[in-house]
Amino acid sequence: MRHSRFIRCTVATLSLGIACSRAGTPAEQRAARAALGRGDIVVAVVWPWQARPDIFFREGLRLAVDETNGPGGAGVAGRRIRVREEDDRESVNEGLLIAQRIANDMAGLVYISPTATTAELTTKGYSRVFRTTFVDEQVGHQMAEYAARHGYRRVGIYYLRSAYGRALANAFEERAITHAVSIVARASYEPGQLAGENFDLTFQEWKQLDLDAVFVAGQAPEAGTLIAEARRDGILAPMLGSDAMGVPSLITAGGQAVEGTVIPVAFHPAARSASAERFVRAFQARYGKEPDIGAAMAYDALTVLAQAIRTASSPTPGEIARAMHAIRRWPGVLGELTFDRNGDLVDPRILKTVIRGGRFEYLDDPVRVRAAGEPGGGR
Repeated sequence: MRHSRFIRCTVATLSLGIACSRAGTPAEQRAARAALGRGDIVVAVVWPWQARPDIFFREGLRLAVDETNGPGGAGVAGRRIRVREEDDRESVNEGLLIAQRIANDMAGLVYISPTATTAELTTKGYSRVFRTTFVDEQVGHQMAEYAARHGYRRVGIYYLRSAYGRALANAFEERAITHAVSIVARASYEPGQLAGENFDLTFQEWKQLDLDAVFVAGQAPEAGTLIAEARRDGILAPMLGSDAMGVPSLITAGGQAVEGTVIPVAFHPAARSASAERFVRAFQARYGKEPDIGAAMAYDALTVLAQAIRTASSPTPGEIARAMHAIRRWPGVLGELTFDRNGDLVDPRILKTVIRGGRFEYLDDPVRVRAAGEPGGGR
């Protein structure tokens, strides 16, 4: 599976999403054991634990587990939730080894990804694969619409040379064209090789183009360095970013240069709903700090899974998956969650932030993601 976010191989998973299996396969045997078991319900969680201490994923996950289990340890369906942490070290190869290890032990269970935004994840026909976030194309479309609403008619795109960066750049350009926004320049950079890139020549050319804005489809911290280079070379146009840039390392890398950059995110503590407010209060009471995107994503993934187990009154994979598909407008921290037949969110919420004073401030821009076929919604 390709990984398309700033966090590689990022999944909160109960399985590898095998939808069907022959009689007597490990998946069916595992399902039978789950039905008869009385011990803890084990959730394997794959994350770059050591590489990403600046993201509060573990804190959000632990809060969700403790709330689910309750002070008396009742858990769900009479069983406690227990997390098994796996560290992929932000390595695709390590992620594949972990995936195989989980498959050997847990094949056939339910797979929930809180951060994978590549559309390919849910296109394989698996009935037990779910994601609790948006996809790259939706982010690209939203940022193009933001550009159009703010009168940016001449835009340059600088994107990460990866599946993630290309998907965002192409989606932005696709939607921009429908809103009379011209893409007058496109450039790309190799992941992890910013030091070898010759930005001066590109940005000197861009200075002659009278740009209204630049869309950076990249990831932190590299995107922060790119924006700083653009500012040094005299590119003064507003900067629009992608969701993989919404972490503190972007500000550390870019410093003053990234001030004013607008970045789409799945969560911000200031964008309040009843569920989000309760989550923010609980998180602050426990950890003495505000939750970030990672905390909210981990929290929602675990709690919606627990809700599905409650609804199913069973820890067996098939029943949990059916309960997940039946969820309608569940009040999550990230918004109301409903899953379509592919396991994607229906009408996912995408918020905007702007960097001010070295912080990500909430930008009130309440525009929902349009579905395909709606007016202005693309194909």
